[in-house]
Amino acid sequence: MCVKIVEIIGNSPKSFEDAISDGIKRTSKTVRNISGVDVIGQTAVVENNKIVEYRVNMKVAFKVE
Repeated sequence: MCVKIVEIIGNSPKSFEDAISDGIKRTSKTVRNISGVDVIGQTAVVENNKIVEYRVNMKVAFKVE
């Protein structure tokens, strides 16, 4: 078995958890057999003292056919 890893950034206006889900959802449109995710960083965009966007940098692993 061979596994490949790609690094992506997911984003959401709601939460870090939604940002992770968004990243996996978008990645799954072009990548099959996703087997895991490793969150390597979290950041947020702040405007007027309020978080307006959550961002999650992650590595997504998938099996290569």
